[in-house]
Amino acid sequence: MKWRKAGFLLLLVATISLLAGCGKEEGTLIFMSDKASSNREGIDTIQEKLTAEVPDLKAEFNYSPLFDLNKVLVEYVGGDNSIVILPTDTIKVYGKDGGHIPLDDYFDQADYPDGVFESGVLKDGEQDAVMEKHLFGIPVKDMKMFQDAGYTPDNMLACVLVTAPDREVAIKVLQKLTEG
Repeated sequence: MKWRKAGFLLLLVATISLLAGCGKEEGTLIFMSDKASSNREGIDTIQEKLTAEVPDLKAEFNYSPLFDLNKVLVEYVGGDNSIVILPTDTIKVYGKDGGHIPLDDYFDQADYPDGVFESGVLKDGEQDAVMEKHLFGIPVKDMKMFQDAGYTPDNMLACVLVTAPDREVAIKVLQKLTEG
């Protein structure tokens, strides 16, 4: 009986999530939260610059000022986010199950050694992630737009989620954040 209730609740949450997404404008949602209470002013500056320079990408920050693992979990499974910017240890935990796409085809590993680590990769048609070493995240401290805004925390990575609604657009946004 407990499983039936849990299944019903999951179905209800999924239905509400789908309905909530109806009528939403397409874009790239970036979930960000850190353990040191991020610099909101810096994030607003980055948002304004990103919107002004590449309005067609429609990138928007979904910022959470208080770091909470339950909130992080919801943001991972919610399906609306394309990019997450989180503490490195959190990225590595959620990556074990194949939560992020490898970025090797888009960025040079040598430029971002702090973003190279072993993590799960989901192969086509497979349900279990295979552990592989790749560039999974771009360190925030190395991202030009963050540097220009004066917000360069250590131990924060930006990753593209496997559930990103449009991976190619998410990559373009990440490249823009990196190149400034």
